[in-house]
Amino acid sequence: GHGGSGGEGRVITACRLACLAVKKDSSSLVNNKTPARRLLVAHASLDPRPPSLFTVDNSNSSSSRGRYVGGVGGPNLGPDGLRLTRSRMDLWFEDSNAAGHACRVLSGKIAKARARRGGRIRAALLAR
Repeated sequence: GHGGSGGEGRVITACRLACLAVKKDSSSLVNNKTPARRLLVAHASLDPRPPSLFTVDNSNSSSSRGRYVGGVGGPNLGPDGLRLTRSRMDLWFEDSNAAGHACRVLSGKIAKARARRGGRIRAALLAR
């Protein structure tokens, strides 16, 4: 059986799929006596405000300073020098099967959104 909401979840926030990255949280397996599992959802955007329910992620701002040569770039700057707002949300699921299924579905939808985004950019450049 499927249990839970049977895949009939509710929309609780909205953002562009192409701005997301999702991965399973392997650290929640250590000393975890419950079957609940977490997915880590990261969002990166030029918009200074994160989507609702996402919290600004400052965890990599100090460690990323060393990657830039000659003082170019800095914390939260993308490869093109634009300032990205990075945020995150933890999604909890009742067990590893539910978390794994959600991760596969979300990853597929994110990949499709990024592919369409590339097509739109290419079309805009060719239209000039």
